[in-house]
Amino acid sequence: MASDPIHVRPTRRSLDDLGSKLPDLGHPLDEIDDPIVISAQTVPEQRDAGGVERVVALTDRVWFKVKTGDHRATVTELRSGERPEWAPASRGGWWIGAAGRRQADSRHRDFYACPQRECTTGKAISTDHLLPHEWDWKRLAAEQAVAWRRELRRMVIGLIASSLKTGHLAVAEFRKHRLKALVRAENGHEAYLAIIAEGVPDPDVFALLLDCVPGIAPADWQPEPSALAEMTPEAGEIIWSTLFPSDVASAILELGEE
Repeated sequence: MASDPIHVRPTRRSLDDLGSKLPDLGHPLDEIDDPIVISAQTVPEQRDAGGVERVVALTDRVWFKVKTGDHRATVTELRSGERPEWAPASRGGWWIGAAGRRQADSRHRDFYACPQRECTTGKAISTDHLLPHEWDWKRLAAEQAVAWRRELRRMVIGLIASSLKTGHLAVAEFRKHRLKALVRAENGHEAYLAIIAEGVPDPDVFALLLDCVPGIAPADWQPEPSALAEMTPEAGEIIWSTLFPSDVASAILELGEE
């Protein structure tokens, strides 16, 4: 299986350097439409190919140069143990530490001379303050939560739409979970929807799963077995069901085609 592509994220410090506005949490910072952020995405691959230039004046760790037009930046890969265990290497391993514009009219005003002076105290050089800090990790965690919910909602709507079209149980794998949806109407009775999950022990996660169904209020769901669907969960399964109005079904079919 192919590994996830490497994303180079800007720190809050480098965003301030660039004067970039923060997008909403549904827009990852490494996808900001900024020349430096876009160009920085090529650094990991260029490093592996031996085609990237180091900032030789910053000697406490390896920093690489990013140049595009008159924009400049420094990029580094975190060392082992510098990234939280929950943070994926694909989005939490590489960072832009500082950014700015080239000012070549004076050696002392050139961009790469600035971090050298900033990071030098006496004879010691430390770039620790250019690394991601608490705000950067919180932002990454929030982005992941939003992306996870968006992906889950798309999966749930797709399952329900599939069951609506076929009349059969729809099944899919989501991360480490197995999710199922069943829409059924028999003998002229109102339709019902059942959401079934395997490997979801956290009730908060299951509540989020049910919340992915548009048009159904939380109080309308009931656990199975019940008089509605009369379904008995198998070992490891959790089942919740609800009446399924035709207008909600129509809306889900439209969403499933997007």
